[in-house]
Amino acid sequence: MSQIAAPPIAAVVVLAAGLGTRMKSDLPKVLHTVCGLPLVRHVLRAAAPLGAGKTVVVLGHGHERVRPLLPVGCTVALQETQRGTGHALLSAASELPDGSILVVPGDTPLLTAEALRALVEGHRVSGAVATVLTMRLEDPTGYGRVLRDDEGRVMKIVEHRDAGPDQLSVNEVNSGMYVLPARQALAILQRVGTANAQGEVYLTDVIEHLVEEGAPVAAVVADDAASLLGVNTRAELAQAEIIMNDRLCRMWMQVGVTIERPECTQVHAEVELNPDVHLHPFCSLRGTTVVGRGTTVGPCTTLVDTILGRDCRVPHCYLEEAVIADGTVVTPFTVNVAGRCGWVGGA
Repeated sequence: MSQIAAPPIAAVVVLAAGLGTRMKSDLPKVLHTVCGLPLVRHVLRAAAPLGAGKTVVVLGHGHERVRPLLPVGCTVALQETQRGTGHALLSAASELPDGSILVVPGDTPLLTAEALRALVEGHRVSGAVATVLTMRLEDPTGYGRVLRDDEGRVMKIVEHRDAGPDQLSVNEVNSGMYVLPARQALAILQRVGTANAQGEVYLTDVIEHLVEEGAPVAAVVADDAASLLGVNTRAELAQAEIIMNDRLCRMWMQVGVTIERPECTQVHAEVELNPDVHLHPFCSLRGTTVVGRGTTVGPCTTLVDTILGRDCRVPHCYLEEAVIADGTVVTPFTVNVAGRCGWVGGA
């Protein structure tokens, strides 16, 4: 993966300790998947091209299940009790270097490297001490409101539950992504209280306190608000799946893949396709499937962790962990599950 030129970031901090109670699941929220990858893995993939010196993932609920799925090189910090986003950053204090840190939530699977680059570049150009990535939403319900003064300068961020009627009318909201001065942010969080509607240590308090201290704080408004949306419910998870799948289908079509009905085709994030691949409707390409040039898949075919050679034909099949040689025409209704091959209705 190519590196994206950006000012140096000493560390990326991914906040992935939330309980995710609204998911109503025993599975830690950041392990729910979008297009085959856990939410937190999407976030880490978006942050990787920035080339930060260190990546720290703050874990809490279910950390023993999340840790093995993190990429090599990630440092884990534990938030033993979940007392807010500010407390989560404090839990990583011993792992943070001096300098600027990029803080991102672990439940934003649609996040892109371009959005993070815009934040980091905007921070550099502004000369601010801290910068928040914001978005404008038609329905900002649930998001913290970004409050500016008459000259457009960021003054504070007010969480939805703590906002008054006038503040709730503001449609510029906090994405939960920041460039912050590590030492100053930690010092502020160590002294702020929990006198708010949720009884938590808010990371947003850092912005207000920096402003009060006279430090310049900037904001970058995202061009694509959808790329910053978080996942808190099963409905939001399904919507993220739709958006990500559409993004992936468009990417593959731009490099020469024919997808007859993208809205009826599932392509996972780690699938690899080659030019002149042809996907008929109702195909599902999952896991680490690779499809060779000129191969036609479907209709109604599922491929799981399967390698197809060049110029194959695979109609109406279910193949799992299969390896298919170049030029093979697979018999319709073939079922291959982890090396066991059979046919629907066969003896």
